[in-house]
Amino acid sequence: MIKAAFFDVDGTLLSFATHEMPVSTKEAIRSMREQGILTIVASGRAHYQLPSCLRSGFDAYITLNGQLCFDDRGVFRSNPINPEDVHVIVDQAAQGLYDILVMQRDRAFVSSFSESVRAIMKQSGVTYELDELERAFDAPVYQFCAFLDPGEERIFMDATKAVKQTRWSPWFCDVVPAQGGKSYGIQAVFERYGIAPEEVVAFGDGENDLSMFEMVGTSVAMGNASDTVKAHATLVTDDVDNDGLYNACQKLGLLS
Repeated sequence: MIKAAFFDVDGTLLSFATHEMPVSTKEAIRSMREQGILTIVASGRAHYQLPSCLRSGFDAYITLNGQLCFDDRGVFRSNPINPEDVHVIVDQAAQGLYDILVMQRDRAFVSSFSESVRAIMKQSGVTYELDELERAFDAPVYQFCAFLDPGEERIFMDATKAVKQTRWSPWFCDVVPAQGGKSYGIQAVFERYGIAPEEVVAFGDGENDLSMFEMVGTSVAMGNASDTVKAHATLVTDDVDNDGLYNACQKLGLLS
């Protein structure tokens, strides 16, 4: 019996074309909640970056790739990046080696509006704020987005001590603590709610969802996912814009 469902946001709950949830996706989530299945957002975004349709109506939130997790009872996981590594990455960005998106608990900002930054704003439908890099030291940083081409991650990986990176876009990679990622957020949910991996299904489309897939009994790759993600999934469904999530729920018997 499935007791909980985890959902990636971009390309899974939200369409890249409309930046909205398909009507069929809303219906699938409503049906699952009616049956008592916990519905949990698991995103690389911060809560304040979610569109209004996703900021409520779910039982819990795994945000910032698992670094900040909360439900209506409060925060149950908080895992910011080591301050020394924050300094290294900010210094590299200040040297012009790459641009960064700094993601803190209550705000996020970019170091510049480069071509790559503008491209990801258009794809995700999120508008970033521009600010001075020194503001990264005002509050703990839970995640960076480093705007580097695939293969260039060693620029910061060789200089830091306790971070790792994952990627779902060719324009940037997510930088999180070494003890971080969606898998850690899911483990925190297991402990919070007393559920087991075999009682859980996860839906995703990006490589940052692979650690989530490894934690659950049933994993669903969206039709718009890469071949790598599809190869690690229990089930491959249709694209997000072709009722992919709803169709998967129907095949898995999760609809009332």
